[in-house]
Amino acid sequence: MSKFGDSAPSNNTLMVSVKSHVSVQRGHTAILPCWLAFSQSAEDMEVRWYQKSDQFGTPILLYKARAFDYSSQKASYAGRASFGLKEETSGGLKAGDVSLKLEKATIKDTGKYTCFVSSSGDHDDRASINLIVTETGHQPLLSAVMKDHKKVNMSCQSDGWHPEPDLSWSDSKKANVLLSKNSTGFYSVHSWVLVSSPCQVSFFLYEKDFIILIKHFTILVLYLETEYTSVGWKAAFGTVFVLLIAAIAVIIYLCVRKQSFMREKPKTGRIFCRGSDEDPP
Repeated sequence: MSKFGDSAPSNNTLMVSVKSHVSVQRGHTAILPCWLAFSQSAEDMEVRWYQKSDQFGTPILLYKARAFDYSSQKASYAGRASFGLKEETSGGLKAGDVSLKLEKATIKDTGKYTCFVSSSGDHDDRASINLIVTETGHQPLLSAVMKDHKKVNMSCQSDGWHPEPDLSWSDSKKANVLLSKNSTGFYSVHSWVLVSSPCQVSFFLYEKDFIILIKHFTILVLYLETEYTSVGWKAAFGTVFVLLIAAIAVIIYLCVRKQSFMREKPKTGRIFCRGSDEDPP
């Protein structure tokens, strides 16, 4: 048997082959490729897909006697599991393609799947494949806090990831990274690093176990520092105070003028608004 994944043949007349792993976006359809190495027809064989070894009796999909048997199917896969094609040109069961098609993949579907094939001649073989259901997290939330000595504390936070993500910063080996997992199986990541200003810093978000770049951001960090002395602070406060007193005086003057103007106008019971299309009485 060709060793494409975690498999252990029991004889040399029936060989089951699989890929090592498959990844799929949550909510999409996953195809778990599995086939007979010598392209034998599987139409008259028993094909059983199951997860853990103790779940052999509650399969995800069971095909035998040229028909599907749903009597003992695992409930969470009802209506979602069927045979698929490992490639478009595959001949299906006639060509020994016993791939599993799993629709509307959920986070809980992540795990190890075993494809078991048995022939009427009392020969059987099985092979296992790992399915990883992924979810790209939310847009990272960035923040910067100014510290002493022209240092800036850069922070990045994002949630809604699966599987556990990796986050790294450019040119920094002292970044802090915290990971947490909520009750629904999604991960949150929070990382922060202290950088000097001015500088340009990048951070990278990866799906763990995959060399796939998901997010990459570059930030220009500028620290604007203002020094205050006691004399300078007093001078600034004095200037603001004078301007405030002047503004209050102007407001009082305008109010007095307005009241004087209103007393001189005859009362007609109507209100005239400047800028309207109506002429004054």
